[in-house]
Amino acid sequence: MAAPTALQAPPTPAYAPPAPQAPPVTPPPGPSPRISPRLPRRLRAADTAPARLRSFVVLVLVGVVALGAAIAVGAGNARSGLDEVAGVSAPRAATAADLYFALADLDAQVANVLLVGSDEQIGNRQLALRQMRERRARITADLQALSAGGAPSATIAALIDGLGRYDSYVAQARLADEQVQERPAGRPPVLALNYFASATSILHDDLLPAADALGRSAEEELAANAEADRTHARWAALAVVIVGVLLVAVLITGQVWSARRFRRVLAPGLAAVTIAVAALTGTAAVLLTDHASRLRDAQTQAFDPFLALARARATASDANADESRFVILPDRARAYSEGFAAKSALLAQAVPNQWVAVRLEAFRRDDLALRAAVAEGRLDIAVGLATKVGRGNLAFDFYDYQTALAQVADADLADFEHRAAAADDALGGWPWVPLGVLGVCVVLVLVSVRPRLREYA
Repeated sequence: MAAPTALQAPPTPAYAPPAPQAPPVTPPPGPSPRISPRLPRRLRAADTAPARLRSFVVLVLVGVVALGAAIAVGAGNARSGLDEVAGVSAPRAATAADLYFALADLDAQVANVLLVGSDEQIGNRQLALRQMRERRARITADLQALSAGGAPSATIAALIDGLGRYDSYVAQARLADEQVQERPAGRPPVLALNYFASATSILHDDLLPAADALGRSAEEELAANAEADRTHARWAALAVVIVGVLLVAVLITGQVWSARRFRRVLAPGLAAVTIAVAALTGTAAVLLTDHASRLRDAQTQAFDPFLALARARATASDANADESRFVILPDRARAYSEGFAAKSALLAQAVPNQWVAVRLEAFRRDDLALRAAVAEGRLDIAVGLATKVGRGNLAFDFYDYQTALAQVADADLADFEHRAAAADDALGGWPWVPLGVLGVCVVLVLVSVRPRLREYA
């Protein structure tokens, strides 16, 4: 067999089957996990983790600012409202009440001066004169305080004008009385009585109503300011709770998302912020609600009782003046007797404790002795009962009763001032301390989120 002379290609088959191909991959049903390139670039960017982190930070910062604003406004309104009530309205009402008492007692002392006359053996004229001067000086001081405290200038002017006319009639009554030598006890001259009647008419028709109007106006202003302060405090507490709860919800939601996205169970900084915000929200809400309660109790349990006793003191002085008028104005004795009875009934309704009740009963019992002496024609005895400060006399028991009323009233006023001071102390550091805490929370939020954002830098 002959050897092949050259390499030859293998014969090509007439038909070659196609090479096998892999079957097409069919994607699983459902939405694609990747962001479609057809979405707008802004939407694609907003759906990324850094965008969500930035949105979380913005929400937290807005919530912190809102919570700080709610606390600052609430605490500021509470403090300013308390200053208005305890620093303006309450002193004005107390001064007006003192003015009313001083006016009523001034007329009582003028009546006692006329009742005694110049005979120091049957009555204590010097005591009545000294108390009359003290009351007159006190009236001037009260008017000055009310004018400086913002009382209506027209009312102050009317009081000053009426007081000038009252002083003029009193001076003429005393002059007319002193010109008569050795007059009978308890029987001033007619001219002196006419001047005194004109003076006491001015007191009851002009001065006391004006002083009462000042007091009522101040009391209404105090009640309105106190109610407004309480309302603001309650609304502020509600606003703090709403903002605080929403902020805590945002913080918790953000931390849950962060834990799932970054595989971290806890972010210490954000957890501390959440606890701080929750604690601050609860503390602020309790503080504002407690402020409203403190203010209500200070008004109703301390200042209102003080005002009631202040009016009782003025009523008692006017009742005591009725007793002296009963003696020196026999033609009006019945009217003054009925006036004393009506005022005595009012005093019986304003008894704060048994200690005062005993002294009121002694004062009313002495009035019966005074009337009995007048009925028997023993005016010297009546004058001594009304003006001499000796145990068992009307003057002594009235002074004892007035002193008891004053002590209880002063205790109520001191209680009000103590409660107001305690309410102010409770607001100490607010809102600056909470705002400082919230500032630290802002820093912790930024520090906690920054490492996550750097992962995408």
